[in-house]
Amino acid sequence: MTHPRPSRLIGTVVVLGLALVITATLVYQAQVAARGHRLTAEHTLKDYASFAAWQFSQQARNELLTNEIPSLAQAAMRVNPERLPESLLSPDAVGVLARSAGGWCRCLDSVRYYFRLDWPDGPLLTTATNASSGELRWVRDTILAYVRRMPPLKDMRPRAYGSSDATARERQQMRVIVTNDSYVMILGGLDIRPRLLVFLVSRNMDGRPVVVYGYETPPLAFLTPAFQAVYRRGALLPPSLVGNLPLDSVLSLAAEDGHGNPLFGSPGQYDLTYSAADTLDANFGQLVLRAALRPDVAGRLLVGGLPPSRGPMLLALALLMAILLAIALVQLRREQELARLRTEFVSGVSHELRTPLAQIRWFSELLHMGKLRSEEERTRSAAIIDQEARRLTYLVENVLTFSRSERRLNRIAPAPTDVAKELHDALELFAPLARSRQMKLRAEVELGLVALVDRNALRQILLNLLDNAAKYGPEGQTITVGSSRTREWVRIWIDDEGPGVSETDRARVWEPYVRLGRDSDRGTGGSGIGLSVVRELVAMHGGHCSMEASPGGGVRVVFTLPASHADVPEESPA
Repeated sequence: MTHPRPSRLIGTVVVLGLALVITATLVYQAQVAARGHRLTAEHTLKDYASFAAWQFSQQARNELLTNEIPSLAQAAMRVNPERLPESLLSPDAVGVLARSAGGWCRCLDSVRYYFRLDWPDGPLLTTATNASSGELRWVRDTILAYVRRMPPLKDMRPRAYGSSDATARERQQMRVIVTNDSYVMILGGLDIRPRLLVFLVSRNMDGRPVVVYGYETPPLAFLTPAFQAVYRRGALLPPSLVGNLPLDSVLSLAAEDGHGNPLFGSPGQYDLTYSAADTLDANFGQLVLRAALRPDVAGRLLVGGLPPSRGPMLLALALLMAILLAIALVQLRREQELARLRTEFVSGVSHELRTPLAQIRWFSELLHMGKLRSEEERTRSAAIIDQEARRLTYLVENVLTFSRSERRLNRIAPAPTDVAKELHDALELFAPLARSRQMKLRAEVELGLVALVDRNALRQILLNLLDNAAKYGPEGQTITVGSSRTREWVRIWIDDEGPGVSETDRARVWEPYVRLGRDSDRGTGGSGIGLSVVRELVAMHGGHCSMEASPGGGVRVVFTLPASHADVPEESPA
């Protein structure tokens, strides 16, 4: 019997699928929004780092100029292109002026030598006593190459220097041009030891170089004080942003040359998750200055903090929705399967009831109309009516027991019961049906067994199992009923000579409405609840049901009941 898939099932599946699609879309949109929010917050933090790096570069540039200008400006101001030889200073004099003007800064304590280069073809004069010719050649070539790349000056006017106070130093007219881009730092060297050249280019009013003054020093001795001054000042982020947080708990600073070699690092360097770098101009050695926000403090710089990643939560939500939809589909499928099984159950019960009812009606009509010619025929007809009525009785009892078990309404009243007597009574009740199918019944019953059992329930169990053995076994078979006892249990079994049940199906056949495919194909009648009723009644006694291979080649159904040590009560006389 085929069962077409209801259209409402397809509609429900479509609705559930749409719900899953909508949920997935909402989760995706939420994830995109959360990711955008987090990216915006991260970009904001990187913007803060960029601002700090820019401030670091601006303040570092000013600090470096502050260190350079006093050290070389006085020598440059004395240059007079009209009386050049008399106005030029020796490298030693340059050093004296530089140290006197820059004494407040310890930057010049490590200067190796001072130099002067007369433009364009003059010699490189130095105070060096241990510099090699190759090193001095590198200094000269480096200065020449840089100065020749300097952009030309336009519309420059002479400037005065000195004090406007008449009692102080008289203001004098400068005869050379010195601008901020005239102060140059170049980081390099011929060997692995880095060298820093600091020099100033004096140009005449036509913008042409006249003389270059400068000195060579280890980079760290000159650069570190400038970077430390910026770090100590701590004015790299707006106070409204950092509040009263000290700089070292928010930022770390670092400087490196163009090749990535470190030159400076503040204490407690942070990772570069939220960092930015700014590169100084060529006349400041193209130093790379970097600022990095402390990751675990960066969120405090944002209103509401850094939004957490919602990916795991959204993924869990989508997974939960998928699981719930899967469960709904499984339940829907089980409901459809249950509806199919119930339809088959109704069909099977109808078939089971129709056969004995037809027999009863047929033989009743024969008796009523007096068409039976002999007493033997009338007696046989009455016996068949009784037999089919009994069959109807336990079929109805099965249905009622099954219905009560689904509502948990079954009740039993166990009492010490003579098992052998109950087995013989059940065989006697079932004998007419067995004879109608040319089947034999055999008892292998151990006498004296007493079980704590409800007699009506035991009789229903036995009749169900006997009917099952007769229904699925061949005609002419022998059905054997046996019993034995262990220490605490009475063991009862029913053997048939049918096709048996495979090991994979032995657990499943106890479920309601389950019928094996071969029985359906053969058209064997049955409601599919008999074994389920047996299992329910046995379980209510605390026993257990199982199946195993029968010695006769069919199947042996075994169930256990609790043994009793009490005597069987005597039946009251009728």
